[in-house]
Amino acid sequence: MKVFEDTLKCALLHSFKLLGYRDRSEKEMCDKLARKGFSAHVVAEAVAYLKEKGFVDDTKLAAMLEKDAAERRYFGGRGVRAYLQKRGIPAVIIASVVDGREESVDMARALIEKNMKTLGTCDRETIKRRLWSALARKGFSVDTIHKAMKSYTPEEDCANENW
Repeated sequence: MKVFEDTLKCALLHSFKLLGYRDRSEKEMCDKLARKGFSAHVVAEAVAYLKEKGFVDDTKLAAMLEKDAAERRYFGGRGVRAYLQKRGIPAVIIASVVDGREESVDMARALIEKNMKTLGTCDRETIKRRLWSALARKGFSVDTIHKAMKSYTPEEDCANENW
């Protein structure tokens, strides 16, 4: 027995509750409503209404997530692309947002500095290997990693003397 009615009104109320937590892509909203038990017809109507009124906008969300991924999460180009795919952004929109983007060596250096705090007792080769791996996992290209590693020089007051 359903605890709720399978109506557009109920689906929209649930959608607004979900949007109160964070912005959602069209795919995420469809998945959440379907998982809640709404019929495909009601889900389609609700998402169409949300898109029409501007509550669900994959292009705007992609731009916001790209900025967050690059600046706060320290993702490189491949990392940003994967992050957007995971959030259900269509490939066409991802391409329009990510393709014009340059990978920042400064962002890679910032990630290196952040990781250096935990590598204090390691030898030089271990530090380089771990930093390279961390940058690669974040989606930076080999060229960007190489430039960042080459240009990074720890501050004199850095606790790590093994660099």
